[in-house]
Amino acid sequence: MGTLIYKGAEAEVFKTVFLGLKAIEKRRISKNYRCPELDLQIRNQRTKLEAGLLVSTKKAGVRAPAVLGIDWQKKAIFMEFVEGTKARDLKKTGNEWIAIGKKIAKLHSNGIIHGDLTTRNIIITPKKNIAFVDFGLGFYSKKTEDQAFDLLNLKKILLAEDNSGQKKWNKILQGYKQYQKAGSVISRLKEAEKRGRYT
Repeated sequence: MGTLIYKGAEAEVFKTVFLGLKAIEKRRISKNYRCPELDLQIRNQRTKLEAGLLVSTKKAGVRAPAVLGIDWQKKAIFMEFVEGTKARDLKKTGNEWIAIGKKIAKLHSNGIIHGDLTTRNIIITPKKNIAFVDFGLGFYSKKTEDQAFDLLNLKKILLAEDNSGQKKWNKILQGYKQYQKAGSVISRLKEAEKRGRYT
């Protein structure tokens, strides 16, 4: 077992070594309030889904941690440790934000919903690639509504972080507009904002 670096409601995350490589072990936590059979089923399904999303993301041409292995007994995914700077630590409003928008457009055009688009889950690697991590709440969907709320979560966080959030968001939209359905998704996002439906 490696070093615990994060403990959430659904999973524990460890920094470790796997076959000589720097790695992350993400282990699904068992829930005592669920019946054992249901708990096992849910943890199996979510482990399988997250691993599949990581593979699908890479196939879509978007950087994500490579899946190194799965321990089905522990319901754990071993994945590549992605080096780089988290988007939340970028103080400038440079073209990295346009690149982030383009990569989100690629995810959505391939029916991938990240589910937790935050500036801590977007990493700029030393080679200036945009990587997405932590697909634990992700799923597959091409619904405009799902894509709009994926974006809305990121916008909410950007605007709350600092006073450059709006500029960063505008650049993300600039990149996202390469997506064929971008107009519909952005319209849906604006409708949700008018109703105050942040999720």
